[in-house]
Amino acid sequence: MLPLNPENPRIIVPLFAPALGALAAQAAAAAAAPEADLVELRLDPLPVPDYAAALDLVRRVVAKPLIVTVRTAGEGGRAALDPAAYGAALTGLLARGGVDALDIEWRAGTALAARLRDAAHAAGAAALFSEHHFEGTPPVDAMEQTLTGMLDAGADIAKLAVMPSSRADAARLLLATALVRDARPGAALITMSMGPDGAATRYCGGAFGSGATFGTLAASSAPGQPPAARLRQKLLTGADAGR
Repeated sequence: MLPLNPENPRIIVPLFAPALGALAAQAAAAAAAPEADLVELRLDPLPVPDYAAALDLVRRVVAKPLIVTVRTAGEGGRAALDPAAYGAALTGLLARGGVDALDIEWRAGTALAARLRDAAHAAGAAALFSEHHFEGTPPVDAMEQTLTGMLDAGADIAKLAVMPSSRADAARLLLATALVRDARPGAALITMSMGPDGAATRYCGGAFGSGATFGTLAASSAPGQPPAARLRQKLLTGADAGR
């Protein structure tokens, strides 16, 4: 299980590169950065045949907990994979070892999500169910139901990212997070509102129950990710203010 605690949110640094050479440089930077608590390997910018080599490369360089993600086009990523190819890609990566958490797209379908969850657990990895809304922010009750549905389906971590059209939308994401956290005190959640209007959620999400947030060293993998060093500074400042 990844070390997630909303009282001390972890910073996840994404590796997001279209070629193995650039990925190696990003991995070295993440390995050396003290503000990077966890690392996410986003494989979808790479050709599918390079996925295995990329995982092996990063695992040799990075000793920190590693989230492995293949983000499909339907969830805002670059991988043009149908559900069968998506499932095959993820199970193949699990077979190589070195995966601490596997990102599993919730909208891939409950049967596939369950199969990948079981495969992740068999490989000693956490199952991180994720859903992304780049077109807007769902109603509070829909976001709450999404997160609860993931947890009910056996997710070790439930992740939800939405796009706001106002700061009020960002506040609704925080409310949904707090409602789920209050109902499930032990649940591991990662939530954020993207873009400029959602920036505050990346800094204060822990107060509402989100155990991690994303910060960049170089390449950003989603709109609104702040530099990891600035994120660390603000998180520490907020923790001091709460004492």
